[in-house]
Amino acid sequence: MTSVPRLFSLVMLAEAATLGIASYLHRDGHIPLGFTVIHGEQYTSASVPEAVIGAVLAAGAVIAATIPARARRAAVFATGFGIFGFLIGTVFVLRSNRPNVTIDLTYHAILLTVLSTTLVMLALGPRNAFQRAAMRQRVRSR
Repeated sequence: MTSVPRLFSLVMLAEAATLGIASYLHRDGHIPLGFTVIHGEQYTSASVPEAVIGAVLAAGAVIAATIPARARRAAVFATGFGIFGFLIGTVFVLRSNRPNVTIDLTYHAILLTVLSTTLVMLALGPRNAFQRAAMRQRVRSR
């Protein structure tokens, strides 16, 4: 079975969206929220890799949603690429001499957890749990 549930595509798109926002903020972007404004910082060495990882995750999500024959391979590759990139990014954040890296480290920890969970579920879930659930659903509908 090479297809994956659409939920994985949605999660991957959400991950890509957060990377797009982080990339924008690292280009000294500002996001007005009405009651406050989120101010970014000029940190181009983080902005470009975040944009690339986000683009790879978005492309993997689109392929996973539209081409069932290549869905699993695309989702696993894109998620693995994201994990690899985030591990390297975490090392760079830890080695940087920036005064306040707490937000960056928190973001890296959260997204690494989400990406890792996605990868594990892609590797284990659809062949076992999702496939059993689909079989149960087919049996009930008969």
